[in-house]
Amino acid sequence: MVEGPGCKIKGEKIKSKLINQTVKTVSGNAVDREIKPKKGVTVSQFDVLTGRTLTEVLTLGKELFMFFGDVCLRVHFLMAGSFRVNGQALDKDYGKLTETPSLQVNFNADVLTFYKSAAQIRDSESCRTRYNDLNDLDICSPVFNHQRAVAMVMEQTDRQVCDVLLDQSLLPGVGNIIKNEALFDSGIKPSSKVKELSRELVSHLVKMTRDFSLIFYKCRKTGSNLNQYMKIYNKRKCGQCEGKVTITRIGEDSERVTYYCPQCQNNTLRSQVKVLPCKNSLLGWVQSASQKTHENSTNQKTDGNSTNQKTDGNSTNQKTEEEWTCPFCTLINKGTQLSCEACLAERAVTESDKGKLGLKRKSSTSLDCSEQKTKRLKGSVNDCDVSTNDSLTLLQNGQHHSGLSGYGNSHSASPHQLKHTAGVNTKAGSKHQQLVNANKSGVNSNAGSKNKELSNNQYNTNKTQKTNVRGSAVQMTGGTAQQGQGTSKIPWCPGHSKPCSMTQSRKKGDNYLRWFFTCGVYPRSKQCKFFKWADESFPICPNHGKPAAFRTVMKEGPNNGRKFFACPLPKQKQCGYFEWAEGF
Repeated sequence: MVEGPGCKIKGEKIKSKLINQTVKTVSGNAVDREIKPKKGVTVSQFDVLTGRTLTEVLTLGKELFMFFGDVCLRVHFLMAGSFRVNGQALDKDYGKLTETPSLQVNFNADVLTFYKSAAQIRDSESCRTRYNDLNDLDICSPVFNHQRAVAMVMEQTDRQVCDVLLDQSLLPGVGNIIKNEALFDSGIKPSSKVKELSRELVSHLVKMTRDFSLIFYKCRKTGSNLNQYMKIYNKRKCGQCEGKVTITRIGEDSERVTYYCPQCQNNTLRSQVKVLPCKNSLLGWVQSASQKTHENSTNQKTDGNSTNQKTDGNSTNQKTEEEWTCPFCTLINKGTQLSCEACLAERAVTESDKGKLGLKRKSSTSLDCSEQKTKRLKGSVNDCDVSTNDSLTLLQNGQHHSGLSGYGNSHSASPHQLKHTAGVNTKAGSKHQQLVNANKSGVNSNAGSKNKELSNNQYNTNKTQKTNVRGSAVQMTGGTAQQGQGTSKIPWCPGHSKPCSMTQSRKKGDNYLRWFFTCGVYPRSKQCKFFKWADESFPICPNHGKPAAFRTVMKEGPNNGRKFFACPLPKQKQCGYFEWAEGF
């Protein structure tokens, strides 16, 4: 669904292009549905726009209001709505087009077309009243009122927090992506009721909802990939602890899929393994690289002056960390940063960095927290358990911010960066560590004869090879394939010798909803043309003689996420056929 950030950008583009233009004609599916010549209906509600001038464009959450005097055109973009001006897309969205537009408005100079959207004609006064009442609760509003939003959420005592976030009368603009990411960032279980949460935890939740919404907005506006900032939505492995993600349908709107990590989302702010995702780094783009470079040079001069005034002779300790230059964008970053603030490229680990306890990281929340000091990470490369010197103190109440760039001065370590640091401090006796050290030195002395043979071909890797099949993955360790349950039935791409991805066809036609295998290499531009129907190997329903339906367990419990085969007919006509889909 088009969420608040996407709708806000659409409103900004329409306003900049069409403001003060006059409507000549209207057409589209919305108009055709209301015109019924056989019943004597020859006009639609949209004909009232003809001859009127567009005076103002406002957005509230997922709603777009276009004011034409005392008449307002209200547009909702539904699940995949989009718009075009003169046939060209002005925003970097992923909306879908249809042959016939939902509504087309011909202005005196340009043509505005809406696709896969819902449109209505309403009274301007009622729309403006609704906007004024809820504007400071809009998750993307520059006048967002944090304290009022917290109070509104706290009033919903008996409702699940996942339902409260999606309530457009409480937090307009929050969609399923923002909901899942905000709950994960705040460490709250989605099925929790509001009365089970403390006020400071609710305040933290509202803050993280706001933060991710602004990141969402920046990505949609610049065309950046939002997926790199998502830690839980549409994931099968937790982006923080790498544990299994529970995928279920809960709440009042059971059609929305909820993703959460049972280990990380435990309704507490005192989690010792909690490492908030690095999200505000994207918001830091509002400050240009030249400004940051100027600040860094100023800091260097200040540090130099203060050093000259010292008389104790300890000149080697004048700086805790040396500044470093990004090899990609040449931005000079502070020594406490693990990644470039402009292009997000990771900092290369030097020999001097290996002997230190680790770079300090700031929390991704703007709430007042104590500094998180981290000891050496223990365990294997796949172990993300972190033991801290000081436990986190309870977060204080959030502060009111009044601009889209009001957040984003703090940074924290991402899980991938912690894993990179963890590789330096792993146990010497670990077999996995021996393989890592062997690969770094170019010698696979501990891999065995099979690994020596495979080291010359494409199978030699000790990283996890993932597929896009929901929940299925094949791990490659020293060239040996390991499958969690039974023998893998996922074929390997002959062009790249990697596990294929399994996808369901969504194109209307004879093959609608059929499963197929394709090349699993990412990005798509590097994929080969391998293709194979997956349902040809599916079992046959014994009672109906048709290939079984391939499904996933969505209920919470030990079997959550497991694949199974069932009768392919609709619920009312299904038989009792059931079989676990081992190997898929």
